[in-house]
Amino acid sequence: MRKGGLFLVLLFCFQTVSAFTIPARPTGHVNDYANIIDGNIKQQLEEELRLFAASTTNEIAVVTIPSLDGDTIEHYATKLFESWKIGNAKNDNGVLLLISRDDRKLRIEVGYGLEGALPDILAQDIINNQITPSFKQGDYSTGVIKGVTGIIEAIYGEYKATGPLGKKSSINMFETIVIVVVVGFQFLSAILARSKSWWAGGVLGGVFGVVLTFIGFFGITFIIGALLTIVLVLVGLFFDYVVSGRYATLVARGSSIPWWIGGNRSSGGGSFGGFGGGSSGGGGASGRW
Repeated sequence: MRKGGLFLVLLFCFQTVSAFTIPARPTGHVNDYANIIDGNIKQQLEEELRLFAASTTNEIAVVTIPSLDGDTIEHYATKLFESWKIGNAKNDNGVLLLISRDDRKLRIEVGYGLEGALPDILAQDIINNQITPSFKQGDYSTGVIKGVTGIIEAIYGEYKATGPLGKKSSINMFETIVIVVVVGFQFLSAILARSKSWWAGGVLGGVFGVVLTFIGFFGITFIIGALLTIVLVLVGLFFDYVVSGRYATLVARGSSIPWWIGGNRSSGGGSFGGFGGGSSGGGGASGRW
């Protein structure tokens, strides 16, 4: 009897360990091993998460698997997170959305650096009210989209919980302004870097100065506005000159294009290079449908 009991315990442990059969490297931000996400939706999500990582350094991984093979969703998520090292190594700002098709279970695993923005109770709300309603109807693509949207909104401080937390989940205007500035900076630098001449930055700076003067931003007078316009023209020219020169040099070398000039991939298109070395904080939430 004792030998039989010991055998069962060892067998259980072996099954639990052997259940962890994740690929050594991810193929992208969206890894649909269970084939439940529509192809077009997968491509759109991949691009959205790539841009999100480029502009914020926060990394979100979506992984679907056919089965846990007897493992727990929590154990599998932790091992997957640590194996792929989702998030930035310095900030541990990664999030994993793991979905097991046959077990009908899912989990949001959160890195140390994002536990404040995405606490367990918010992760649970996203699972219960954004993801599982669509999953119960067999619409996995919509559920994944809503889940990713909820995670991104929570990181920005904009997610409004539909449960008891609704009144506590207000918009963080400072974080919103910061992300708008960062995305705007990347957008402008990407356009100017690829323009054939660097005077376009001066034109944009001049237009911006004229607009600020015309609307009387911060109560500036015409004379101050004119001086401000001149300064912005010079700043725009210099900025365009720097980003255009940097972009041309990197393209000539065949080097990767940094995020601040619209890159985060090689100039030839490249492929996903893996995540940034982050760790799981153990926080998050699990659910089923």
